[in-house]
Amino acid sequence: MKIYWDTSAIVWFYSRGRMAEIAGLTRPHSLSETFSTLTGRGFDVVRSDGTKRHTRLSLRSAEEVIRKIHPRLQYVELSADEIVAALKEAPAKSAQGGRVHDLMHAVAAEKCGADELWTLDQNDFIGLGKVPIKTQHIGWVAESRSLRFSCFSSSESRA
Repeated sequence: MKIYWDTSAIVWFYSRGRMAEIAGLTRPHSLSETFSTLTGRGFDVVRSDGTKRHTRLSLRSAEEVIRKIHPRLQYVELSADEIVAALKEAPAKSAQGGRVHDLMHAVAAEKCGADELWTLDQNDFIGLGKVPIKTQHIGWVAESRSLRFSCFSSSESRA
């Protein structure tokens, strides 16, 4: 199965100590977005006792994380013509402001033939592409901004 990784999913797996599970496809731009998140607004780390702590990495630590993530992924890039074509569709898809970056991820996921696009920001991708957003297969309980949602399929237990 081909998994396309949005930056939010990469950061989520890293912050839960699950970096070894990161494998699949993304855009090269996701590396800089991940670096930006790790060093900028930060992220929540859930400790083994269940407590949550908001943290931000140093530039050096974030660079080390990116070096470890980089070889775990394959990269799909959009050409200038593909970007212009996607932007032509932006008004019909209500992709304005920051949502245009999600549109580019959706287009890249389609281009590489991904089976699923993994993200914490599922609502940001609604109507942008044809690749299914299937967070229920990830088995996470995500905290994304102030939105909380449980992502288990009906056949999985919540042990």
